[in-house]
Amino acid sequence: MPGRAIDAVMFDLGGVLVRIRREWPVLCAAIGLTPSPRSTEPAMHALRASALDAYQRGDMSLQACAEQWASTLDATPATGRALLEAIVHEPYPATEALVDELHGLGIVTGCLSNTNAMHWSRMMLEFPALPKLRHRLASHELLLAKPESAIYEHAGRVLGLPAARILLFDDLPENCDGARAAGWQACLIDHRGDTAAQMRAHLRASGIQVKERS
Repeated sequence: MPGRAIDAVMFDLGGVLVRIRREWPVLCAAIGLTPSPRSTEPAMHALRASALDAYQRGDMSLQACAEQWASTLDATPATGRALLEAIVHEPYPATEALVDELHGLGIVTGCLSNTNAMHWSRMMLEFPALPKLRHRLASHELLLAKPESAIYEHAGRVLGLPAARILLFDDLPENCDGARAAGWQACLIDHRGDTAAQMRAHLRASGIQVKERS
């Protein structure tokens, strides 16, 4: 909402700060694999999505998730694990500079991400913007996931700020809806575009004097 104060910015990771491989053929190509016709069936996609959700929620081990993924293309668990690891691709350009700029303006930063232990440890080591975030909240550690109300309530307690002064950037409409239901502000990001530019535009419209470009 234009003119509304923001004291904290919480970022989703995949699709906002981190580019991920979403399409099954692209993910397979990343590890040199040609997807079988069976693996492209909707039922196989649903099985992989369900397993990944359970892993990110802390309800399934990496080994079990890798086995589920491997079963959708009659491959070994090692191939399933390689596919899971390849989901994380690269940081979006200019996102680290945005985090630095927000800190310079006295705005608290953090992430609120549905993720898993394997992706989390890699991103924290390889993506320089992430360790700079003041609060780092992940589904697999909290045993909570967006868009459930409990995860926003927990994040609000960690931040210790009025809900209306917290802004979430996320690339999924349901996660933005969950944030708004908790009293937060939320901005839907198009992961296919320049995410840093989208976030800067929203922040400026909200009265936060970030630069147009960095």
